[in-house]
Amino acid sequence: NHYVFKQPDRLMDNIERVTKHIRGKLLAEGCTDIARRVLNIVYTKAGRCLTQDSQGNYWRVFDLIDNARTYDVVTSQDVIHQAAAAFGRFQRYLADLPAPPLYDTIPYFHDGLKRFSAFTEAVQKDACNRAAQAADEIEFMNRRVVIFERLAGLISRGRIPIRVTHNDTKINNVMIDDTTGRGICVIDLDTTMPGVSLYDFGDLVRTTVTDCAEDEQDLSKFSIETDRFKAVLHGFLEGAGPMLNDEEKSNLLLGGL
Repeated sequence: NHYVFKQPDRLMDNIERVTKHIRGKLLAEGCTDIARRVLNIVYTKAGRCLTQDSQGNYWRVFDLIDNARTYDVVTSQDVIHQAAAAFGRFQRYLADLPAPPLYDTIPYFHDGLKRFSAFTEAVQKDACNRAAQAADEIEFMNRRVVIFERLAGLISRGRIPIRVTHNDTKINNVMIDDTTGRGICVIDLDTTMPGVSLYDFGDLVRTTVTDCAEDEQDLSKFSIETDRFKAVLHGFLEGAGPMLNDEEKSNLLLGGL
């Protein structure tokens, strides 16, 4: 989608570097099913990882990962644990990705203060005359800007490092093995770029701690299941291992917020 991703060549350059690096890590671990553990790009005859058609659209192909599936709806705490562990491993494998930094495929994607600034501007303009109807929601957000400020402060002071992060850690972006139930491969790498570990943990929380669809309109159906949260937390920490520093670990809850 070159309307969302303005520079497809750079996006695929990121994916090429990331998958190559993960493949090297798996080889070093003695992995025997690498073809199912990391996406494999199918190159064009000209040796490129994407192609553009006569209408200006971009296309790319990956090898199929068989005997595995994704889950749009959480079916068990084990699925949550496995997906979270897979995303934790993904960050751990990429913690030493050589320079230069990856390209930002969507600039400011998880910049909370920039998002809040855009929100404030929209409220002030009130272009559709809806601010009065949304007064409670607006006040809700205004009381919570401290969340964005706190995270930005931790990043600016270097207490939480910039890493390679997936940035779209929905549970259906992990392939779960049909036989073993293990989370084997992280997919949908288009937003893989520089970020912080709290982004990935936070989006996992958002998409797993309730059994509602993310576009559910009836807010009375929402509840936070603490057992699901524990599965996310334990799985992510298991996968990331010693990669996370103490500041990251102690602020994971901030990611969820």
